[in-house]
Amino acid sequence: MALLTVNNLTKEFDKFTAVNNLSFSVNKGDVYGFLGPNGAGKSTTLRMVLGLVHPSSGTISINNTFINKTSRKYLSSIGALIERPDFYNNLSAFDNLKLLARLSKTKYNRIATVLDQVGLLEKSAVKVGKFSQGMKQRLGIAQALIHQPEIIILDEPSNGLDPQGQADMRELIQKINVELGITIIISSHILNEVEKIANRMIVINNGKKIIEGDVGQLMSSELMKVRIKVDQPKLLVDLFNAKNILHTQQEEFTSISVKENEIRSIINLIVENNIAIDEVRQLRTLEELFLKLTQ
Repeated sequence: MALLTVNNLTKEFDKFTAVNNLSFSVNKGDVYGFLGPNGAGKSTTLRMVLGLVHPSSGTISINNTFINKTSRKYLSSIGALIERPDFYNNLSAFDNLKLLARLSKTKYNRIATVLDQVGLLEKSAVKVGKFSQGMKQRLGIAQALIHQPEIIILDEPSNGLDPQGQADMRELIQKINVELGITIIISSHILNEVEKIANRMIVINNGKKIIEGDVGQLMSSELMKVRIKVDQPKLLVDLFNAKNILHTQQEEFTSISVKENEIRSIINLIVENNIAIDEVRQLRTLEELFLKLTQ
């Protein structure tokens, strides 16, 4: 079921077209990766969804309700963390959220709930100026959750975080999606993070959609490189030559480029020829697919 639907969305700034006839849909329950190089139109699109920028043409609907310039009721369904969160450093985490709750007419008892959900309840009385970047990102997500939205938009949520902070952020996003049932759109340049948590994605470039769909299916539809290590490399090379399987030999590994559904038959072929396999490693990543699509 589509929660967010974008149809033929276009945004022009004078003679520059930032978003060009873009269409996509985000289903309820998705972790939806929104990918593209710098200047692709990602931020402009997300700002149009949030009502911060008005489209030149096209439509955006949430729960089959169209977004327009006059009605703002749909915003109660959306939470957002765009780039780095901005807080009053001299106020505590609780007091920062209290200001937001007052503006959104949300009951104050929600504050402790969302702080607990993002793992900051014990830090609720600490001034935000003493927070690490990771803690500020978590507080930004708490801010996005406070009015109980159906969907939240996270723009570069792992930006500026170390590897442990990125892993913690990934775990938090998965928790929000699975345990709270909230649909998530995540825009990020850290592609391996998106690959680990997104079930669906879109890649845009120059304001246009390049590809959209299930992450696993999109990955398997392209050729991937597989490295195979065996105990008798020469026998493997002879076998591949005999079967006309394109390959390259690199030290102790033999590399082939195949579709995902072809890997099993090749492994079976090796086993049937009594060649012992030590290791099989898939090398194709979301980053490789992304670079290929956006060149």
